[in-house]
Amino acid sequence: MTENVTNDAERHITTLNQQENQQIAAVLVVGFHHAFGPIVEFCIPPLPQHEHHSEDQPQKTLEKLELPEEWSFLPFLALPDGAHQKDEDFAYFHLPPVPGWSVAETTLFGISCNRQIPASDLEVKTPDITRSIVQKAVVVLAKQPIFGPLRQKLAVITAGWFNQRNFTKLDMLYVL
Repeated sequence: MTENVTNDAERHITTLNQQENQQIAAVLVVGFHHAFGPIVEFCIPPLPQHEHHSEDQPQKTLEKLELPEEWSFLPFLALPDGAHQKDEDFAYFHLPPVPGWSVAETTLFGISCNRQIPASDLEVKTPDITRSIVQKAVVVLAKQPIFGPLRQKLAVITAGWFNQRNFTKLDMLYVL
């Protein structure tokens, strides 16, 4: 079954890159890191400076990713201050183009769904989890401001990913 999910993920990345009319430009995860604050941990398709994640080898773990300068504020938009006060919340924003990245040639429209879970509830606790609560946001960047349909799907996917209680399982994020 894992092989099928991996193949589906690889096909989805290829689809993102090859279809110019595709509305979803990218999917990201923003997490709250105890030392850095909000950081981008995952992006499909890979950010331009992360070429080691390609269509043939999609990102399989959460890690701190460096953002293009134009998007340096993205983690703070996706996981805003005060997000810990609600079980689930959404943020809406737009991002400027990133020169040299075909996915972001124009302004992109972002929606994030942030949630939190007690660290004690996680089945797999990675070394970067040092606080009692884990906060993460799943982000969708779209070429059009289609927030209504995206919000519904994003809420379901984010809830499902959190309900796994294992953030090392990223396969669910590839279905957006």
